[in-house]
Amino acid sequence: SPWWRPLRLFSAPHLSPKLEPKKDDTNHEEEDEPLVKELKDLDDQYLAIEKEYEKAVQELQKQYTQKQQPFLDARTKVLQSLETAPEEAKDKGTPALKDFWKQAMKNLPALEDHIEEWDEPVLEYCKDITKSWLDESDLAKGFRLHFHFVENPYFTNTELSKEYYVKEENPYTGEMSAKEIKATIIEWKPGKDVTVEKVTKKVKGGGAKKAKQKGKEKEEPRDSFFRGFFRNLKEGGHIPDDINLEEARELVDDDDEDDDEHMLELLMENDYEMGCCIRDSLVPFAIRWYTGEACPDDGYDEDDDEEEDSEEEDDDDDDDDDDSPPKGKKYHPPARGKAGKKDAPGGEAKEECKQQ
Repeated sequence: SPWWRPLRLFSAPHLSPKLEPKKDDTNHEEEDEPLVKELKDLDDQYLAIEKEYEKAVQELQKQYTQKQQPFLDARTKVLQSLETAPEEAKDKGTPALKDFWKQAMKNLPALEDHIEEWDEPVLEYCKDITKSWLDESDLAKGFRLHFHFVENPYFTNTELSKEYYVKEENPYTGEMSAKEIKATIIEWKPGKDVTVEKVTKKVKGGGAKKAKQKGKEKEEPRDSFFRGFFRNLKEGGHIPDDINLEEARELVDDDDEDDDEHMLELLMENDYEMGCCIRDSLVPFAIRWYTGEACPDDGYDEDDDEEEDSEEEDDDDDDDDDDSPPKGKKYHPPARGKAGKKDAPGGEAKEECKQQ
């Protein structure tokens, strides 16, 4: 593990192996041997010092966050400047550099497959993304993301926020996980909700009834960043109704795929990882994501890709029935309705997000 130990305070779940507690078939725990008890006592004393260290690191992090904040404020001011802004960009979120946050988000590996083409016009009105702690006295309790918007044709909210309430899974590995995730309810303007699409209603039968019903439309949910990201999730809670569970289970290659509790855990884990990436990579280094400098180098080459495709064609027959996502893919739950993407789980983890 890296020597820079503050990682254990704010790490995303993928940075530490998850240790499953051993199940005890008896109703009581066996008493430890004297030597084991002595060693555990020493371990507890060591852990107590470790907790003191973590508190000291939190204070240090708050101190340096305050030093860094003026630079983020200056960035916002530069992006809001109208002096050199083209006329068509003056009503957008970042007039000085049109589509700044939209492009930066699209380049972030954690978000690139979650942003649909119909989300992009909405993101043009994003003027800033900021972060804060839920409790300044204890940073390990969680954090909050703020998406700030100028007045726009899509919704009335000027800010969309998301809160991650965090707990320590294991004091010996420092693994953290989200126990609850709260998101703002988006107040869409009439006819502007990009998370739904209008489809023509199919009418059975014929004659006058069919002629009367012909052309009627209904709204169905579709995949969208604003649907998938701004969800409320809670340990022990229910899976959101807008997730197509049947298709979602087909995307998960796991023995527990029929377990709703496991599916919810997977949703929350992926959501938390995404939030950590936004907090630790996108917010502080947004300009590098906008330009693409921060994007991981995959060493992609078209010729190599064509060779791989030709080799894989021979195995197509064997793989036709395998709908599980390739290794390294994040789980991207499809929306309930016709637009669910069975063949696009999305959210490929091209690179682990660096933690502060």
